Amino acid sequence: MEGFLVSVTLIYTLSICGFLLADYFNAHRQPSRYLVIGFWATCSHVGYKLLWLALGSLGSYEIPLPLGLLYPVLLYLFARAYYLPERTVSFRRLGYLSAPFLLHVGLFVVTCLQPLASGWITIYAQLYYVSTMVSLLTFGTLTVKMYSESKAPATATDLLIRQLTMLCFGLVLLGYMVLYQLRVPDNEVGLEVRPMVYLFLALGAGLMIRYLLTHHVPIVPDIKERRRPETVEDVPEPDNAAVAAEIAQCAGAIERELKRTQLYLNPSVSLDMVAQQTGIPRHLLTQVFNAYYQKSFYQFIAAMRIEYAVRRISESDESLTLDALSYECGFNSKTSFNRYFKAYTGMTPSGYRAARQSITKQTFSISQ
Repeated sequence: MEGFLVSVTLIYTLSICGFLLADYFNAHRQPSRYLVIGFWATCSHVGYKLLWLALGSLGSYEIPLPLGLLYPVLLYLFARAYYLPERTVSFRRLGYLSAPFLLHVGLFVVTCLQPLASGWITIYAQLYYVSTMVSLLTFGTLTVKMYSESKAPATATDLLIRQLTMLCFGLVLLGYMVLYQLRVPDNEVGLEVRPMVYLFLALGAGLMIRYLLTHHVPIVPDIKERRRPETVEDVPEPDNAAVAAEIAQCAGAIERELKRTQLYLNPSVSLDMVAQQTGIPRHLLTQVFNAYYQKSFYQFIAAMRIEYAVRRISESDESLTLDALSYECGFNSKTSFNRYFKAYTGMTPSGYRAARQSITKQTFSISQ
């Protein structure tokens, strides 16, 4: 029976990891997918525990699933996409980040193929928990660094990132306790720790599903939408006047709605939010930005934010600091604000303000 359970476990794990990795390497096109992958990974992890409880013998423990090495990476990528949306992640970098997880998937397979009495499970479990603790600490610290440097007002996304980061650090503590129980034959801790790990996973899944449902993020990927072109080079030119007119009409609706609601000032604005606000399907939004505006979504949003910043500088006095203006415009860092401002105006914000003040003074002196 134990051999059958290990075989089922191996098939289950390879299937889950295959699906998650396929989505993982496509999520750079839609950063919210990192959160969706984390949700499904957590559900799969809890389901794995239930499977082992249902088929395993009383008192036996499951072979640790390597998904623990994927959670902190997904959280880091989701946070990076939120706090630094202008910085894309290359496929090579995604490969580097997923390397520890892939290595442990291989070790998991080797462990499952060994005789149960060989002791491989204990060795693998100890190695897995140590690696997971290191990964949780590393990426948790990097995530803390990102949100501690952000001075923008807290949003629902920011709150979720902080909550999930705290869960990561809690899992580090639980991992240490599990390691102690693996090394000490008699349980001196006074309680069984491993069920608490799954309690933390269930809590994280609850936080993620609430966020995904609130923000209307689809938790099941649309394969047809994923195959649609996402870059300017891949988007075909409209082949007739009707299609061109439809795209132009959608572009006008997008601009009117963004200006009316000032959604572009929201630090967590996304294609999904714009699709919900305008009623335009996400794949059509992508085509409008790429084919009509010849810009990516974030480039378009950045341009609207800079236009807003220029108006604010022109209308306000020196009491409005440029640091406060950068966060008012929706940027998560002053560095991003300065970079985009100079790219669109040819001047830094401070230089632009000084030039405006100089022109104003000259005009005033001439009028005198």
